[in-house]
Amino acid sequence: MNILEMYKRLSNEDKANLNIYCIYDSIYDVSKNEEINVDDETAINIQELSYNLYLDDEYSNLSTSQIAYFLTECYAKDNSFIEKIKDMDYDDILQAVEDDNHDFYKEEIER
Repeated sequence: MNILEMYKRLSNEDKANLNIYCIYDSIYDVSKNEEINVDDETAINIQELSYNLYLDDEYSNLSTSQIAYFLTECYAKDNSFIEKIKDMDYDDILQAVEDDNHDFYKEEIER
């Protein structure tokens, strides 16, 4: 069976969640590449933030995978990253994704 046929057989619920599956795929891809363990709670937090950022992105047209990949890389460098950015403006985070600026939140905290 080819991939198209497999896609057609997906349930409507699975089709509705494809973006979220892509986010999780990115999270675990980075986790494997960076040789870190991402627990379920952290994966869910990154997924929710990634999806919300994706929905809020009006100008950059970033994909869910790009956002999740970036956030997970930041988490790999600093395990307290998610907590540190919880009150940041989404536009600032999206700009950091677009600029590939992994230290963006450190600059904001210093202010």
